[in-house]
Amino acid sequence: MTTSSTSVPTIQVGGNFRIGDVSGQVAIGDNISQTQIIYNDCVFVLPDGSTVHGKSWSYIQGNRPPTDPNNIFGRQEELDRIDELFNPTSALAITGFRGTGKSTLASMYIDRLEKRGDFAGIFWRKMDVSADIADVIGSFFSVIGKPVQDPGNYKIEDLLNLFFDELNAAPYFLVLDNFEILLDPQTNKPNKDGFSDLIERANGGTGRSRILFTSWECPASERGIRPNCYTIGGLDDQAAIQLLRNHGLIEPDNELQKAVELSGGHPLALILLVQLVIGEEETLLSSLEDNSLWIGKEGEVAENILDKVYNERLSEKEQEFLQFISLYRLPVPLQAIVMAANDPKWTEAVAKKIGLTLKRKSLVQKTGDNYWVESLINNYAYDKLEDKVERHKYAYQYYLCLPLPEERTSKEDVQSLIEAHHHACMTGEYDRAVSIIFDNNLHEYMDWWGNYRTLIELYSKVLPEDHFKDKPLLSKLVVHSKVIGNLGKAYYALGDAKKAIKYYKKAIEYYEKALKLNANIGDELIYASNLTNLGIASFYLGNFTESINALKKSRNIFENLKEELSNETLETMGICLNWLGISYRNYWELEKGKEFHQKALDIAKRIKNRRLEAHVIANIGAIYLWKNEFSKVVEYWKQSLEISKSIGDTYWVAHYTIDVGYWYLLERNYDEAIKYLEEGTRIAQKFGFEENFARGLMNQGNFWFAKGKLERSLNCYEKALKIAEERKISRFIWRLQHNIGNIYRKQRNYEKSYKQYLSSIEFLEEMTSVFKSESDKIGFLIHRLDPFRSIILLTLEKQKEDEAREFAKRSRHELLEDFLNRRKQGIDLNEEEANNRNFYDGYYIVTE
Repeated sequence: MTTSSTSVPTIQVGGNFRIGDVSGQVAIGDNISQTQIIYNDCVFVLPDGSTVHGKSWSYIQGNRPPTDPNNIFGRQEELDRIDELFNPTSALAITGFRGTGKSTLASMYIDRLEKRGDFAGIFWRKMDVSADIADVIGSFFSVIGKPVQDPGNYKIEDLLNLFFDELNAAPYFLVLDNFEILLDPQTNKPNKDGFSDLIERANGGTGRSRILFTSWECPASERGIRPNCYTIGGLDDQAAIQLLRNHGLIEPDNELQKAVELSGGHPLALILLVQLVIGEEETLLSSLEDNSLWIGKEGEVAENILDKVYNERLSEKEQEFLQFISLYRLPVPLQAIVMAANDPKWTEAVAKKIGLTLKRKSLVQKTGDNYWVESLINNYAYDKLEDKVERHKYAYQYYLCLPLPEERTSKEDVQSLIEAHHHACMTGEYDRAVSIIFDNNLHEYMDWWGNYRTLIELYSKVLPEDHFKDKPLLSKLVVHSKVIGNLGKAYYALGDAKKAIKYYKKAIEYYEKALKLNANIGDELIYASNLTNLGIASFYLGNFTESINALKKSRNIFENLKEELSNETLETMGICLNWLGISYRNYWELEKGKEFHQKALDIAKRIKNRRLEAHVIANIGAIYLWKNEFSKVVEYWKQSLEISKSIGDTYWVAHYTIDVGYWYLLERNYDEAIKYLEEGTRIAQKFGFEENFARGLMNQGNFWFAKGKLERSLNCYEKALKIAEERKISRFIWRLQHNIGNIYRKQRNYEKSYKQYLSSIEFLEEMTSVFKSESDKIGFLIHRLDPFRSIILLTLEKQKEDEAREFAKRSRHELLEDFLNRRKQGIDLNEEEANNRNFYDGYYIVTE
């Protein structure tokens, strides 16, 4: 590692910028190709004028092409042109035929930027087929010292908001290399969620940050929006001739010039051409006269030359080496080549000798112990592979033989299982592929780490093209049912409850079909689990009748199981009972709700599931809250907080800390209230728990409102509302709109107050539009009467009784109509209203 002698740059950053652990940081990431990372001193200037000393850094994940000046020539004009193009734009795509050197040019540009020190950080990510938007953004935040907890748990829009907020706050340079691997070859639009939005938002501006794509074709968003594109061709004549000379050609300049003209200066075509000539097997002149080599465009010329090199200059074993390596999606060591060969003559020593020979011929690249090939060569070699199915079998066996780390904390730790699953699907062995998921608990790892989009890919590959209509690919209907249900669970985790319910119902349908075919299939847990998940998702959509029916059915299945129940079964049963308690609480059957919570608590303690135990205890506290027995509430909520602390469950530590603060606020113990609320909010902000951050801000707003500090309260509410709207947290949005209305009313700004109350009511009415029954609509609104009550009081103050009565009807509850009637008689109903209010806004503990 060398230190740059450039002057110390001064970098203005936004208020949410924090220096990560970057001083002296070494390069991190998979397959780092070199140690030439240059670190430059930086002075970060914060919004308040203070300064912080730090370091700029380069981060490489994947293979960044080396830029050895002894092997790389020319491209200075192209580098200058990139500078010009980046002047008015924040996003640029370098495009061109395969093998033209797009990645190498990007790497050369990084060298230029490192010497300047203009950016706080440089991030290089070579895209691969398994990457999703959460992987890319999550790794970016990790390396800048602001890790996002479980980025896969975020809705894509929220994750992109975090990402672009950071790009606007401080100057970063990002390279998304090999981006074409994520594009539909017919439309050049990303075939993975999130990247289309990333293109559009990058194109719209990133402050002083810049994003550079490299891709065969210019990527486009779903709406056809493209970044500024710079298509590069071959090398200029002088650089191309120098390249040929450097690779050993001693022919006259006029012959070399002719080769450059015929190839269009395509770097890979020229490098391959050397292999035809070197060793005097063929003269350059005879190659120039071979018209079959020079037909087509630059990329086609390169493939023509590759074809001749492959067939006439490579031994059978060299050809096989290229075929075997083309099986793999990622760089692999010699063991993988030997495994794919499945031949005793293919030892590691033999493979090493062949690999180094091909490297000298520039047909294979080597990074550390891993070998890989450029995409043009990879595609060509894979097409030559005749027994693909058999070779993919050896490939998945190779990955299954690899040991997993004892401590698995990220997707990278189980990447070998993901690759094994891919190769099993490529052989058509879908039963084998699904066993790789379930036998190795791959689905649980992805769930724990929030990699739900990866889970969706894994499950989708073992399902037919039309998940709902086509014949299943798996031999057992009950396993097919499990996959369908788990796919629904992944969609639910991503916030798409409607899609999740479709999958849950289909999973239940397949299970019931399997049950008819075989009464003793013995996998009732799958059935009960999908019913439980259906009940939870239906609850969140407001279909309370369907929710409670599904949960009851699930409970009955558990109670009728005869054999000794496993911990997994008991956990699912505990979740079901806990949600039954929540459902009955929603219908104000509080004692029945408490009864189910107690049963769930007994199970949680029996199987020593402390997270479930904490959730259930918190829900029992919520029962007492709804019963207005406040003295008991804090006892339970503090228990949940201590359990979460003991198991290091940071998300729920933040959640329950805010809950305890809210209880102290209800008790008007303001010193304790603000202490807990600020602490919970701080934890949530530090770890990127956006929902808890919004809850914390909302309750701090409640605190300052109670203290009469209206401007501070409004500031908290508005910040919370922004997060709630970005993350579509509906149960916060209506409440915050109402609370902001209360502030305006206190300030005697009745027009603004009325508008906020009305927005809150309209939002609630929109939420009820998905409910199937009138009883469900009434049941939903009965806990959300505050905006109706407030707007009724406001309209009465304006002596608009008819309007007040209209809002009372819209509330669907006789309480408010009765309030109007009795108010005429001069009866003060404040105490009665207080006893009928739901003091806690949307207190639902989710235990999935």
